[in-house]
Amino acid sequence: MTSIIEVKNLEFSYDNHNMAVDHVSFSIEQGSYTTIVGHNGSGKSTIAKLLMGLLEKKSGEIVIDGLDLTQENLQAIRNRIGIVFQNPDNQFIGSTVRDDIAFGLENHCVAQDKMDNIINEFAEKVKMTPYLNSEPTKLSGGQKQRVAIAGVLAMKPKILIFDEATSMLDPQGKDEIKKLIRNLHEDETITIISITHDIDEVSKSDEVLVMDKGHVVMAGKPEDILLKEKELVSIKLDIPFSLKMQKALKRQGVYLKETTTMEGLVEELCQYNSKK
Repeated sequence: MTSIIEVKNLEFSYDNHNMAVDHVSFSIEQGSYTTIVGHNGSGKSTIAKLLMGLLEKKSGEIVIDGLDLTQENLQAIRNRIGIVFQNPDNQFIGSTVRDDIAFGLENHCVAQDKMDNIINEFAEKVKMTPYLNSEPTKLSGGQKQRVAIAGVLAMKPKILIFDEATSMLDPQGKDEIKKLIRNLHEDETITIISITHDIDEVSKSDEVLVMDKGHVVMAGKPEDILLKEKELVSIKLDIPFSLKMQKALKRQGVYLKETTTMEGLVEELCQYNSKK
């Protein structure tokens, strides 16, 4: 597959002394779903802002969809990327859900006769059509975040970045957004990057980058990375609940094949019971 993002030897510092991002290199394939995980201060959210050009790199290369991230290409690159931040309350501008989804379209001078169809299309995609005339303040956290996602999707970005998009939501809201991300991943024209603390979300992605102290310390398939318990714990990260459950069962004499997802755990348990 073709890489839509190429990062080489990227460096950034907030204070010109301590490196928030230190010689980081990675590539992301077009149409993939990549999670970037790390403890607070690891540099993962800084990476998102650097990709958007919200921060200026100290050195290194960032290539987005074949374009070098330079001042000359900045607007063209931003037109290719949509970002959803962690606090949905900070992302609302309109007085209704419809107005909020329309905001970006209006800024891009989309004709009114085309705008309504676009708003309806993406409200439906995030299951918010019944709320189009509702005030954002009356929505739940998960609903607000879905509206924010609809507004970004309406701009038809090639790359969609979720920057800790579930961190301020209750468990139901988190599940809603994680399910929506997985549904969006079915559209192979969109490349998804999720900056997250949620190890269970990581298990559903195609690729994972693990960051610590400004470095990418591990990269690969989730099913390989998440089995490295000692390495993850050493940088203050957790392991998936499914692995914790398997270890608890093992202490009770129930031996299952290691799996990083709940679906895999359920399957293993069913096979184990069928053999009894």
